Amino acid sequence: MTTTATRTDTRRAAAYQRISLDKAGDEHGVANQLDDQRRLAAARGWDVTATFADNDIGALTGKRRRGYDAMMAAAARGEFDVILVFQTSRLWRNRRERAAGIEVLRRAAVSVVATKGPSLDMTTAYGRAMAGLLGEFDTMESEVKSERQQLAYQAERDAGRRHPGREPLTATEQGRDAVRWAADALLGGSTVSAVVREWERRGIRPTQAPYGPLPEQSWSRTSVTTILRNPAVAGLRAYSHRADGAAGRRTWTLVTDEAGEPVRIAGEEATLDEETWRAVAALLEAPGRKQSQGVRTLLGGLMRCACGNPVQATTSSAGHQVYRCNPATRGTRPGPHAQQSAAKVNAYVSAVVVERLSRPDVAGLTAPARPDTGPLHREAASIRANLDEMAADRALGLVTREQMLAATRRGTARLEEVTAALAASAQTSALAPFAAAQSAQAAWDGLDRERRRAVTGALCEVTMHPAGRGARVFDPATVTIAWREE
Repeated sequence: MTTTATRTDTRRAAAYQRISLDKAGDEHGVANQLDDQRRLAAARGWDVTATFADNDIGALTGKRRRGYDAMMAAAARGEFDVILVFQTSRLWRNRRERAAGIEVLRRAAVSVVATKGPSLDMTTAYGRAMAGLLGEFDTMESEVKSERQQLAYQAERDAGRRHPGREPLTATEQGRDAVRWAADALLGGSTVSAVVREWERRGIRPTQAPYGPLPEQSWSRTSVTTILRNPAVAGLRAYSHRADGAAGRRTWTLVTDEAGEPVRIAGEEATLDEETWRAVAALLEAPGRKQSQGVRTLLGGLMRCACGNPVQATTSSAGHQVYRCNPATRGTRPGPHAQQSAAKVNAYVSAVVVERLSRPDVAGLTAPARPDTGPLHREAASIRANLDEMAADRALGLVTREQMLAATRRGTARLEEVTAALAASAQTSALAPFAAAQSAQAAWDGLDRERRRAVTGALCEVTMHPAGRGARVFDPATVTIAWREE
């Protein structure tokens, strides 16, 4: 007699997939993993109630895994009983992340089952120990691979060559143009967010996504600043490392000759001259620099109400964009307080600014050339070297902990002062594009909103007055412009 077995295991399963490199850009790797996980779940009578994926994210890149984060949050909420993975190496490679993940799954009583590996019951000490042991082997594999790559990279650097397959953005003329544009924009008062938007508009391909269709939001402020801070854009050799391991901020140490001068990459054409690159790097590394999200209006926060309070951009009851005296910062300033159409004020101020920049004396408005920052750069390099030597002396027991901490505090404080001075000297005149321009209007039209704001702020102070009760026609007399050079 034939009997049919009844499945009693009705656990809820979550399926997690991760692929380090998706060259085709079609997510076929994570799809294959999901198919394998669904087959295993069906064989065991489990319901796959949720799927999470992180496509094209390497184990040691430090890039945030949004799929993993969402899955662990769902696990903590008790939304499933088991996690299906291809191998445990797809789940964790970082020791700190693994320890935190194991603790989350222990509290939630969630097991891990690999389609090509063991099952790990996180509610038992044995299961957690096995997860840790397997994870250590995964971490070791990644670290050994990284050590091999670093040896290869160092050999390439010592020979004055770049490592094949790791060409930066400046390997193409399109990329070089993008870097030059970004440097001019930032030194002219624009923001990193504006660079992100421009590079995406141009379809510039990130070095970490060389194949397949470009993903949405392919650039971030971090990826842009990493490229612009890289000495390679100035044709200079440097050793790169991350301050706090794989997820830390990337920094570079310049290779110098016996005279202390930077060594150039053999056969490499510099995208930026060294002075410009140093100016951009100093600007981006300035202490306390905020990561601007970009601005939405030409004069919001820049223009002031007649009462002296900053003006904000907002939307009127009729749905039109207006400038008005900011109530949140108005305080006890007496009124009346101004409110006017943003479009009309923008058009008027733009026309007046362009007219001023069309005059023959515009070249005299630009700032002088940047001062010699060589001494500051050399002092910064010396401080960093001294801090490294102090740490080495402490490891050898040559100095006490208190001596090391005191010297580190002094060195770090001075390094911040030097970096701030470099950032201050880096900013070029926002008016520089107009010095040699044949048409001030064409130069203005070629600027993004952030640079137009910088030009306006460098050139004049704008004050908005109340339009008057029932006014329907814009009156230029209600917006006063005071030229800074006059």
